[in-house]
Amino acid sequence: MKHLALAATLLITLSANTCKQGGDMTNLADKKWVFQSLAGKALDLPAGTEAPWLQLAGDQLQGFGGCNSLMGAVKQEGTALNFSKVGSTKKYCEGVQPTENAIMGMLGRVESFKLEKGLLKLIGGGQELAALKAE
Repeated sequence: MKHLALAATLLITLSANTCKQGGDMTNLADKKWVFQSLAGKALDLPAGTEAPWLQLAGDQLQGFGGCNSLMGAVKQEGTALNFSKVGSTKKYCEGVQPTENAIMGMLGRVESFKLEKGLLKLIGGGQELAALKAE
């Protein structure tokens, strides 16, 4: 009986840790993920600018780059994550454009993700490209 209790505790612990680390799309989908950093640096946006964000719904990417609406396709398998056909509306916002351009370029380099301490970390080339927080 002691071994059965130990095995059950171990299974529950492993299951909880697997859910926390997340490769499960339900952890990502239908949440508004707000950018906290790009390439390890806090976003530099003019005062009063809405923070850029992403939302994943099925195989679709929706978002906001700080000036323009973003859209595209998303594919997720385990912790592998890929964005393709990413586009945006075409307004120009002087103080925001460098950040928005960096986001658009970064999305094409994403290869995987990890969920860590409440943050969605987008990974590419073995490096953290961006950190986002669910709102």
